[in-house]
Amino acid sequence: MNKRTAILLLSLSLALVSVSRAANIEMPPLPDWRVLEFEEKAFWATARSRLEVLAAPDDKERWELDVLSSVVDNSEQIVVRFDPATGRTLTRSRLSRGKEQRLKVYQYETDFVVRERHNPGADASVAPQEWPVTHSGKITAPAAAKVTGLTEPYLLILLAQRLQAQGPDKSMEVIVHTDLNFYRVRLTSGNGIPIDVNYAVTGQGSVSGRRETLAVALQVTPEGTLAEDTDFNLLGLRGEIILFFDRSSGLPLQIRGVAPRIGPTAINLKSVTMRTSRQ
Repeated sequence: MNKRTAILLLSLSLALVSVSRAANIEMPPLPDWRVLEFEEKAFWATARSRLEVLAAPDDKERWELDVLSSVVDNSEQIVVRFDPATGRTLTRSRLSRGKEQRLKVYQYETDFVVRERHNPGADASVAPQEWPVTHSGKITAPAAAKVTGLTEPYLLILLAQRLQAQGPDKSMEVIVHTDLNFYRVRLTSGNGIPIDVNYAVTGQGSVSGRRETLAVALQVTPEGTLAEDTDFNLLGLRGEIILFFDRSSGLPLQIRGVAPRIGPTAINLKSVTMRTSRQ
């Protein structure tokens, strides 16, 4: 066997191993909830965030996360298509409305992220998807992303829910992409504290009282040198972020962290819509 043949056989063997591993990754079930709504009241303003997870309509092996957040006259809509088994982001769009309007679109490749920025033109009736491109470029992904892929902040809620379901003292690490920055996030599960809840269940009344919880703490550190000021946040919270999950239902009941200009803050679950179908 010559050297070239040996290399070809080795490459084929590695490719087959890779395919075998991919085939062994089971498709996880969609979460029991379809929609989560969180709310935070502070001073004169109320901040709301709505998250919905569905199977992609044109690809049942992919999921989509749709997030709508608002505070005062500002709103933001994020749509993410991702691999449900790993949380790896495939595409993402972020539409911001308020004093400034812009649409940012991201396409995730193995080694880089394609980033486009769209701004409205003179015709206010044009849909954001048709706004002209005002900037386009590639952002080099960190080396670690080649192994784990990249995920995005809101998907940490889904990943944390899976981790807490395994019980205390479990951990995992992911690489998170924001806009121009990358962060390494370590998720660690543990025992939580009792949480007083009061949230509506669509079509089923409400849940109130004290619930026992499991917790997942997020340790966030820059992955490499940041290209711009620190911008990592989860539902507007920064610093030491802890998510609390109902021990019985697994629902995320509360997220704690530090809110700008406010300080330590707890964002509570206000409404949940349970899934009636796995599709």
